[in-house]
Amino acid sequence: MSRTLDAEADIASSTSQSTIQDDKKTYQITNNQSPSITSGSHRSVSFSGHNGIDTTGDSVNGRITEKGKDWQSTSGSGHKFRWSSLWRRAEINPLNGKSLTFPLFRVWDDSYSQAFWLATLGFFVAFLSWFAFSPLVPEAVKTDLNLTQDQVTNSNLASLGGTALVRLIAGPACDKFGPRKVLAALLILGAIPSGLAALVTNIGGLETVRFFISILGGTFVPTQAYTTTFFDKSIVGTANAFSGGWGNLGGGVTVAVMIGLYQRYIKAGLSSHLSWRLCFVTVPVPCLILVAVIILIFGKDQPGGKWSARRKLQTTVMEEGKGKQNGLGLQGAATQEHIIVDSGNELTPNSTNPKPLNATSDEHVTQVSVENAHSEPLTLAALLAILIDLRVWACAMCYLLTFGLETAMDAALPGLIFSLFASDTFTISDAAYAASTYGLMNLFARPMGGIISDILYARFGLRAKMYWLLGTALSQGIAMIGLGVYINKNQATIGGVIGFIVFIAITGFAANGACYSIYGHLRPKNIGAVAGIVGAGGNIGGLFYTLIFKYQPGVRLPPSQIHPHGFNSLGKKFWIAGVFNAVAVVPLFLVRLGDAV
Repeated sequence: MSRTLDAEADIASSTSQSTIQDDKKTYQITNNQSPSITSGSHRSVSFSGHNGIDTTGDSVNGRITEKGKDWQSTSGSGHKFRWSSLWRRAEINPLNGKSLTFPLFRVWDDSYSQAFWLATLGFFVAFLSWFAFSPLVPEAVKTDLNLTQDQVTNSNLASLGGTALVRLIAGPACDKFGPRKVLAALLILGAIPSGLAALVTNIGGLETVRFFISILGGTFVPTQAYTTTFFDKSIVGTANAFSGGWGNLGGGVTVAVMIGLYQRYIKAGLSSHLSWRLCFVTVPVPCLILVAVIILIFGKDQPGGKWSARRKLQTTVMEEGKGKQNGLGLQGAATQEHIIVDSGNELTPNSTNPKPLNATSDEHVTQVSVENAHSEPLTLAALLAILIDLRVWACAMCYLLTFGLETAMDAALPGLIFSLFASDTFTISDAAYAASTYGLMNLFARPMGGIISDILYARFGLRAKMYWLLGTALSQGIAMIGLGVYINKNQATIGGVIGFIVFIAITGFAANGACYSIYGHLRPKNIGAVAGIVGAGGNIGGLFYTLIFKYQPGVRLPPSQIHPHGFNSLGKKFWIAGVFNAVAVVPLFLVRLGDAV
């Protein structure tokens, strides 16, 4: 049987061949190395063995016979989805230690499922706490601190300001220390200003606290790096999209949690001045600290254990049908062979000594290419290579346009909806609940983006992933233009506005999921750094959109002699943002992916 898959190795161009033999199996290992444009080089390893070798791995343009069944992949992975994989233990690619499946419900004894849920939970509480101010500002904080609308907008800008910087720092930190430790550290750091929110007495204090709370927005980088560390590239789009999407749900859930808690304190007889402050001490701070401790106690740095051990890639090759997957390899066979693949040119068995081999006619051949790229500390040369890589900037621009809009909308949408429909029967609380519809679309929209991205990758390759990303990002811009035009017609209804908001959320969130299914293909040796740059783009976009909302607020005027039917320009901010979005996406269709696969 033959099978091919791509991977990276920091090695010079060369070819070597070695042989491993024991009393049950014989392997011939060919190590082909060729330069790579983006990061080091490619390593191909072919195993030739007797009695059939049961391997599990990532396949590109290859064919493999497994347990008597032929299956073929044109791109990506030939590993077919099965519903049972959601609750069974992860099936591991023995050549890189990453999961080929998505064991969503196997959290009690599967480290891959645990890594996914720890990353998701950390990101969820981070988003819940990051946007905890948004639903309280229009009703409670604004009145208590005597803020103007311009000051409210400035505080929204402050809530986004620190995140871009933190994401740029978090990326290289993930490469050096591992995403698990970085994620836990950011949660603990974010808990400090969240607790200090109760002491705010003026606009200066509010802006300062919200700026430092925005540290929590940086958790997106270690969240995505964490899942990328545990899941193979054939399924990583799905894993990243679910962790990002369900984590982002915190931005929608916080509306119901914080407003509900605030109203409960008010009904209990507490003043508004005290109630909104107690909300922060009651929910965000304990949640952040608790989840950080859980991540540190129960999480693993990477599939092999400690982050310092990531440079050694352990694989297990076994006789067909003799065992089951466990950890990095397979378990239960009478005989097994562990092979350590290091950054040099040798593949060394640690269970038997190599012996000469003369191939026989019943030999079966498996050709694979080891994905041996591991995260490394960021060097100046690597940073410069990333900074001149147009593919990285294409992903960053898409994320700027899509996630940037999401952060701006999460912070400003309650006030925007209230300005459209304020009345005696439509309060700011009603507007906040209506606005939460936007964030709650993360429940399925972002995962959908990642799932479709992986499906397209399996059938058509990486270029299809890129087109899916660009298509969804462009659709978001068109929907924003439609929302602006609809509002300006002065006949908008709450149902119509929510309909546009839902469509904007679905397209934009799907683009978010697609974006983080692509970045891992580009610079696999510096996943954290690339994730940081792309993630920082999202927060720069948030600042940009918030500035549009600030300087193009729009007005609504009743009928008059000058405007017999009234005048409404409240939608202007939306169509301006939509035009910018659409125009910025179109040139990205011309960016080439080079040798990324």
